[in-house]
Amino acid sequence: MSLPVIDTPTFEMNLLSIKDPITYRPFLVKEEKLLLMAMEGGDQAEVIKCSKQIINNCCLSEGVSADKLPLFDLQMALLQIRSKSVGEMIDLTIGHLEGKNSNEEECDGRTKIQINLSDLNLTEHPDHSKHIKLTDTISIEMKYPTMDLYSRMDGANIDSGSTVEELFNVITDCINIIYSGEEVFSADDHSREEINDFVNSLSSDQFEKLKVFFQTMPALLHNIEFTCPKCNCQEKQTLNGLGDFFL
Repeated sequence: MSLPVIDTPTFEMNLLSIKDPITYRPFLVKEEKLLLMAMEGGDQAEVIKCSKQIINNCCLSEGVSADKLPLFDLQMALLQIRSKSVGEMIDLTIGHLEGKNSNEEECDGRTKIQINLSDLNLTEHPDHSKHIKLTDTISIEMKYPTMDLYSRMDGANIDSGSTVEELFNVITDCINIIYSGEEVFSADDHSREEINDFVNSLSSDQFEKLKVFFQTMPALLHNIEFTCPKCNCQEKQTLNGLGDFFL
C-alpha cells in the first residue's frame, strides 16, 4: 500500500520588482535544511545557490526566476515562503555588537527575542530613483543587483578605495539604459568595453550619483530593542539581510 500524499497549499505574494502577484508554495523540510546548513557553514556561494533553488522550486508563477530577482525581492520572497512553511513567528538569540554593550563595556550576554515575519517590510529611501540625471541631456536608468551581483558588491566597501575595481564592475553591470537627448542606448546592445569607457568618462560627482543609487536602494531592515539579561543594558540594533532572520 502506498503512503498518503499530502496536498501542498498555495499562496500569493507581491514583490516590488514584479507587477502581478506571484503564486507560491511553502518549502519542504529538505529545502529548509539545505538553506540552514549553507548559512551555518558560512559558504556564500552555497547560500546563494540554495536560496535561488528554493525560490525557483516554490514560486509557481511563470516567468519568475531567482537569477533575475533583485536581492531585496529575493530576500522578501524567502521570508514569505518561510512564514507559510514553519510559521510567522521566529525566535532569535541576539548578542551585543562586537561584544560590547551600549556603555562600551564587554559583555557576552545573549537575549532571546521573537519577531513576527508579517511585520517585516522593505525600507525604501524617499529620494531613491532608478533614473539618474548626469547632465542636462544625458541620464541613466539603473537596474537592481541580483543576489550574485550583490555578493560581489558586499565585499566592495562603497566608501573604500581598496575595492574600487570590483565596485566599478558591479556598477557597470547594473547600467540598463543610457539616454542622450532623444537617443536611447540599451546596455544589452553594447559591449562591456563600451559601457566601461562610458563610466570611465564620468566626473567624480557623476560617479558619486551612481554610488548613491546602491546606498539608497530598498533593503530588508528591521529595528529591534531589547534588554540584556546579563548586564541589564537597553540595546537597539538593526537586523539586515537573510542571515539575521534565519539564524
